[in-house]
Amino acid sequence: MKRLALLLILLFAVPSFAADQPLRREDFAYGMDLTVSGNSVMYSLTLPAAIYKGCTRPDLGDLRVFNAHGPAPHLIRQIEPEKSVRPAHNLPFFPLAETTSTDSSGFADLGITVNSTGAIIAFHPRGAEENAKAVTIYLLDASSLEHRPDWLEFAWTGGQFSATVRLDSSDDLNRWHTLVSSAALAELRFNEHDLLRQRIDLKQKTTGKYLRLSWPQGKDGIRLTAVKAGYASETRTQERALLTLTGQPDADAKPGHTAWLYTTEGVFPVDQLNVRLPEQNALADFAIFSRADEKEAWRRRGSLLAWRLTADGTQFDNKILRFAPVTDRFWRLESEAVRGKAPVLELGWLPGQLLFLAQGEGPYSVVYGKAGQLPVRSQIAQLLREEANDSLSGKLIGAAQAGPQKVLAGATALQVKKALPWRQWLLWAGLLTGVLVVAAMSFKLYREMRQKTSTDGN
Repeated sequence: MKRLALLLILLFAVPSFAADQPLRREDFAYGMDLTVSGNSVMYSLTLPAAIYKGCTRPDLGDLRVFNAHGPAPHLIRQIEPEKSVRPAHNLPFFPLAETTSTDSSGFADLGITVNSTGAIIAFHPRGAEENAKAVTIYLLDASSLEHRPDWLEFAWTGGQFSATVRLDSSDDLNRWHTLVSSAALAELRFNEHDLLRQRIDLKQKTTGKYLRLSWPQGKDGIRLTAVKAGYASETRTQERALLTLTGQPDADAKPGHTAWLYTTEGVFPVDQLNVRLPEQNALADFAIFSRADEKEAWRRRGSLLAWRLTADGTQFDNKILRFAPVTDRFWRLESEAVRGKAPVLELGWLPGQLLFLAQGEGPYSVVYGKAGQLPVRSQIAQLLREEANDSLSGKLIGAAQAGPQKVLAGATALQVKKALPWRQWLLWAGLLTGVLVVAAMSFKLYREMRQKTSTDGN
């Protein structure tokens, strides 16, 4: 009886023992060695594209960090932009007209009076009145700005146009230097579509107190009505990486439409999209679809009017499409207007950040790609919330660098394996053994009771 009980215990213990086998680096498809410096509590790594291609789960749950002896605690997080937007400012502006009697700069005497801060308080240009209809220069007063603007935005009236302007800068209204030698502004309409370019990107250039805008379209009656100086969102996030994909024709496109198929070959968190047309001076509407695998139905992600126009040597392209992050591998474009060569699909994605605790001895490595592997729970997020201090975070977190990708188990680790139902077999065997033990005990008890009854009867 004791032997049967011992066998039952062993049968139930075997599945538990097998399930608790520790993970090894060799269990994963790929890996990278990590290089760290200093003595930080934890280290961070911007995830390279190879990891998004190697993982099987959209949440990268089949990724682990190893030290010299085993897994180390880690966390994958998507850094959200910490926006601190400065409000835009309307700038005072003053029209200048070309005259026949010009000064050394080629323009009429400005006749400007400024106060002690540099702000323009009086403006009486001599000779401008006689040519008020031909305003080809605007003087912008940026002396009130506390910070360098990232862009200038213009509003106007007078009709459609496309023109190239120049922007000069000065601190004293006497010495000028070119800030932007050529920038395109435009207002165009075609059928039901509008193309409006109102903004000049200053590209981190230092501006003076005053700006001088060339305005050749003034000769055509286009007049400036407003000027706004603004700032880009101040974010602490990485720039989006770009996937440039070439499409293949989709034979299942509905009649009258052309469709193309694209694949990212990974679980990239895509949140921006653009379509590059193969031809110049082209315009086309696209419906955009995606799906996680080839068995799923297509899900519509939006629509995009794409154009590629050239006017006066300046190229105009459409704005990109933004949406919530999508990790789908397969994408599809559909259009009624485009035939022939496939358009290029550009997908923007924001790399995540890997944080891992400097636990145990190095060297450290990151491994990834294991079908069926579940994500691990991490306490690092709670630690970061409790120590949410910029100066302290700088001391806690150091930088890590990843080496080239190494093949470990390779493609075999990416395949879903059908495990033998040995656990069920052992469980049923254990239950059957238990039933037999109980039956044997009952039979033995029955025999003892019969013997006792027989003895009492005699």
